[in-house]
Amino acid sequence: MVAPTFNLANYLQRHIYFAIAALLILSWATAADAQQVIASIDRNPVVEHSAFVLTVTSDESLTRDAFAPEQLINDFEVRSTSVSSSTSIINGERTRSTEWRVTLLAPSAGNYEIPAFTLGSSSTAPIKVEVIRAADQPSQDRNSFVEASLSTETPYVQQQVIYTVKLYLGEQLETGSLSLPSMEHASVEQLGQDRQSQEVIDGRRFQVLTRTYAITPRRSGEFTVPGVRFDGQVRRTQPGTFSALGRIEPVSTRSADLAIEVRPRPAGFVGEWLPSEQVTLEEQWDPDSTRYVIGEPITRRITITAAGARPEQLPMPAVEYPDGFRVYPDRGQQESTLIRGVPIARATYTSAIVPANAGEFTLPAVQIPWWNTRTDQLEFAILPERTVTISAPPGGLSVPGSVQAESSNQDTSTAAETDSSDIGQRHTPVPEELHELLTYWQLATVLLATGWLLTGLLWWLNRAKQTPTKTTAEYVPLNARQSLHNLKQACKNNSAHQVRTALLAWHQARTGQPARGLFHVASALGSEALQTHLVGIEAALYSKEPQQWREGAALWKCVQELHQKPRLDDDGLPRLYPH
Repeated sequence: MVAPTFNLANYLQRHIYFAIAALLILSWATAADAQQVIASIDRNPVVEHSAFVLTVTSDESLTRDAFAPEQLINDFEVRSTSVSSSTSIINGERTRSTEWRVTLLAPSAGNYEIPAFTLGSSSTAPIKVEVIRAADQPSQDRNSFVEASLSTETPYVQQQVIYTVKLYLGEQLETGSLSLPSMEHASVEQLGQDRQSQEVIDGRRFQVLTRTYAITPRRSGEFTVPGVRFDGQVRRTQPGTFSALGRIEPVSTRSADLAIEVRPRPAGFVGEWLPSEQVTLEEQWDPDSTRYVIGEPITRRITITAAGARPEQLPMPAVEYPDGFRVYPDRGQQESTLIRGVPIARATYTSAIVPANAGEFTLPAVQIPWWNTRTDQLEFAILPERTVTISAPPGGLSVPGSVQAESSNQDTSTAAETDSSDIGQRHTPVPEELHELLTYWQLATVLLATGWLLTGLLWWLNRAKQTPTKTTAEYVPLNARQSLHNLKQACKNNSAHQVRTALLAWHQARTGQPARGLFHVASALGSEALQTHLVGIEAALYSKEPQQWREGAALWKCVQELHQKPRLDDDGLPRLYPH
């Protein structure tokens, strides 16, 4: 019997196979237990300037800051990042995962790459992203988009340009906002409220939100209006499921940039530059007539209206008046409205006019140059010339308040007659012996009163002989005392309106003739100081800016000096109370 021989080569070969198999099994087990990281995007290709979602998932529980997309992604704008963690147990085996959802904004059309990320001991694979133009996107994939347009691409400087933005939504919107348009060297303001409507595009229904802006360039040249961006969230559902069960997804879209060329003001234009679609001039007179009386205030309102302009662009009309008119312009009032989508600017300028001389006068025409942006030519808004006749009535200007005074006097007289009639009707016969006693006392009273009157007359005549006439102050008759008292109270109240009324009434009381205005009062007295005060009163009543008149004490002192100054006919000075 032959003993078996030992084959070393076969022995080694078998053990090597066993070792290799053990290593393979061990490596497979290790790979199964190693961390895994996966990165993916929700769609590819992506429309330029739109949002898409990058999802990074790890099968390990990691901290929130284990992945920082802002530091790793350069070609795309990172808008927001959300992190969620979960733990599950299946057949007694526990698994954990961490997920990052990053909203990215695509740049202009082109080919880009999301780089590989390393989280812990594992890395993701890079992702190539194709960004296409919005016009190349299939219509069935257009869930939301923004369109913008300009009313003109070649406006003049300071010409309003209507910028219209339309947001189309084909999904259920949860939240969202539109960014404001901007333009270098221009002012932008929204016109009116948003308008909502529906449109059907390629058989698909869209909710449409329309917003309008007015862009007013302040400089000429070539500019770009950047696109308006919409950022929001929509609820996306699978066919056949309830909308409430849909998933909230971010959405972002942007309109295209628009080029604009702003033209300078034409070289031949003279005047304040006003580009507009339509400009009109209107006027109102109060009272509405062509015949007026000296001293009676007249109100003139001139209104300028321009379409497609801002209120501060409206110029103040250059209005000229002949000599003999005192004009007190007021501050202009400006407003803006929106009529059928067109901005309308309006300014009203009011003036108080006081005619001082009689005669026939022609007020020159008023015109405002403006540039018609529709016909691209110069035009004028014109108010024709107006001829007015100024006259003084035979009786002069009536004093304010005289009608009420007369009415009050008539009422008082009527009441007195009524009382007298009532007293007569209520008269009771007096006994004869009482009647004789009353007659005696009446006679004694008459005699006593007559004696007092004679004594007073003799005293007055004696005083008149002893007092030099040239140093006697002016005597105020009874019929002028009430009006003078009213003037004193008006000065005490510092009321320009009350002073004007009291001065006119005092003039009529002391002269017996109505005044033709405040300056007629001063000229009748020959007082330059009083005339200076009256200029201040009229300025307070009719000036452009509201003024507080505080010269009541000084005016009353001037009136007192007029009474204290001797006035004789042979001195050439008119008497204060000639009648």
